[in-house]
Amino acid sequence: MFPTIFATQRCMKIAYKQYGSAHHLSNKANAFRHALWVVLIAKKCLKWRKNEEKAISWAKAFTDWHEDFSPNEPLERAMDLHNNAVGSYYFAELKHTCEDEIVSFLKHKAAEAVQIKTVSEVVNYKNRLVYIN
Repeated sequence: MFPTIFATQRCMKIAYKQYGSAHHLSNKANAFRHALWVVLIAKKCLKWRKNEEKAISWAKAFTDWHEDFSPNEPLERAMDLHNNAVGSYYFAELKHTCEDEIVSFLKHKAAEAVQIKTVSEVVNYKNRLVYIN
């Protein structure tokens, strides 16, 4: 559990540094934060447990659980769950990179995020970050 706590704290610090409080909205900054959160948790857990599959599985399960613990409207929930999954997908590419490179990569991906207006649209953007407004 400690790797998850440390990764969560680090994620929030980075999100505030990069976007200020804007990452709390349903925007590209929020998409960045969700993907970063999964990547950082998986990276910390991988260092701790040395099992990539379990690290990714735990990171996704924990961040998805957060959506149940702190529920949003359906569209926001779909956006967050999708961006968590995209973070899991990106982890394969980022697992051996340093934090600065991870942040740069995810900022670039967030800048290219696609705006969605309905829950059903999420499936159209399998490996891309999405945002609402």
